[in-house]
Amino acid sequence: MPEHEGIKDTLESIVIALILAFVFRAFIVEAFVIPTGSMAPTLYGAHGTIVCQDCGVEFAYGVKDLADKRKVVQVLASSRAVCPNCNHVNTNLRVSDERRNREKGDRILVLKWPFDIGGRSLGPARWDVIVFKDPADGVTNFIKRLAGLPNEVLMIVDGDVYTVTTEKLSADAREQLDRIRHEKYEQRAKIRHGGQLTRVPRKILDELDEKMTIVRKTPAAQQALWSRVYDHDYPPQKLDRNQPRWASARGDSSGWDASNRRVRFEDRGTRPDYIELAGKRILAVRAYNIHGGDVPTVSDVRVRFVWTPQNGEGALRIRLEKSRRTFWATVRMDGLVTLTESTDVPGSTALAMAFKQLAPFAQGKSVEISFENLDYRLALKVGGEEVLTSSGDRESPAYYGPDLKSLRRMARKTPAPPRIYGEGGAFELSHLVVERDEYYYHDPKPQALAMRWAPQRGWASPESPILLREHEYFMLGDNTAASKDSRLWDQVGPHLVNRGEAFQLGTVPRDQLVGKAFFVYWPSGHRISWLPSIGTWNWSIIPDVGRMRWIR
Repeated sequence: MPEHEGIKDTLESIVIALILAFVFRAFIVEAFVIPTGSMAPTLYGAHGTIVCQDCGVEFAYGVKDLADKRKVVQVLASSRAVCPNCNHVNTNLRVSDERRNREKGDRILVLKWPFDIGGRSLGPARWDVIVFKDPADGVTNFIKRLAGLPNEVLMIVDGDVYTVTTEKLSADAREQLDRIRHEKYEQRAKIRHGGQLTRVPRKILDELDEKMTIVRKTPAAQQALWSRVYDHDYPPQKLDRNQPRWASARGDSSGWDASNRRVRFEDRGTRPDYIELAGKRILAVRAYNIHGGDVPTVSDVRVRFVWTPQNGEGALRIRLEKSRRTFWATVRMDGLVTLTESTDVPGSTALAMAFKQLAPFAQGKSVEISFENLDYRLALKVGGEEVLTSSGDRESPAYYGPDLKSLRRMARKTPAPPRIYGEGGAFELSHLVVERDEYYYHDPKPQALAMRWAPQRGWASPESPILLREHEYFMLGDNTAASKDSRLWDQVGPHLVNRGEAFQLGTVPRDQLVGKAFFVYWPSGHRISWLPSIGTWNWSIIPDVGRMRWIR
């Protein structure tokens, strides 16, 4: 009898464990595999990894998963991977479709129960990385970053996201935008035929220009969205014409020496001297994307380095440019730090934006410095602490913020590259890095959406702001040029067709959200080079523990 009881207890324990496992998976946490590179480099799909032949930077590039029937990035024998750091065109691709010797996508954990409970603190939050059901089929799990929330109007202008809550709009604006949304439903349901969507009336666009505000990323999300433009710890060895370098316009007569990883400056008693990032345009490109179309320039930039003064004199100035405006961050040895705007060289008449007196800097003591122009906000950090920012107050004479009406009409201008000036004294810069922010766009030359009546630049473009209703969300991929996200959705799956007008193209309904991605528990692994490949196995079976990380 005791033996039978023991067997019974064991079986009951196994059944209970299985039930708990299914309950845990269904309601608490579920594991997913990233299929594509639409969120790279935050999250990798099937990809290859390469060490640049020139500068030595390691980077990833996308390949096609043969089990995935969708049209995604594909590496061919003739493909080349362009280094995101030094622009070198690499030829030693180690991963291809033919050899099946690729690395799998990141495996992630998704937290589900907070969405089930809901509420302001536990529900979906802007800039979270979210898993949801593909609106085109209702089966495939997609993963994107949440950019738009219910009850607001959203628009993407010059790579940035702008929103306004519907309660702040006039009744006429709400009515007109909802009428165009209804017309979009009639067009896709083939109730209405012919022509494109009615254009948003000029007076409504004028109202949106006045009331919409730029949506800045959370600090955690922003840290994931900075992309390296050039890291001077990995300089190119060949230094071809199209490769980046810190260079002075004065050549050999300059007080700057940027030929080594440690950049040195010594004042020679002449006019202010500077170096600038030459040989590389700051573009919205991803090394992950082997192929690409027209790419816009990016002016949201961060310059950071470690500053080591060599004596007790002089000043350091960093120059950034955006929308025909030029901004300066100045750090003086006596501890005075300033933000100014000027279109001329330092010392000319300038608009003072902010200043602060810090403790004097000590000779020979290193300190971290960074200056960023991000989402129409300037920020200077010293020693990791944000010490100065620009004003967002429209009444302030030093106001810095977007003007949507001007942005719509202004011809794009390629900004001047970042510059660093030295005045007086001597100092060294080390770990000098330039980074850019994410820039949301897609190549507008081909028709973005399959429907002829749809806007060429997609939903939420400047000519087609999207009205999000009570249950609707708007999603964007971090790898914007290779992401078919809310901007470009043009199909309705069978699970949504019967909802009729309750579903809007370009949105994700609330009940289609699965959960928030929070941890990469198994990044693509290391290969065991001495083991032969068998079938579809690539032997990347040792997890890269160093890349296990929280998802921001």
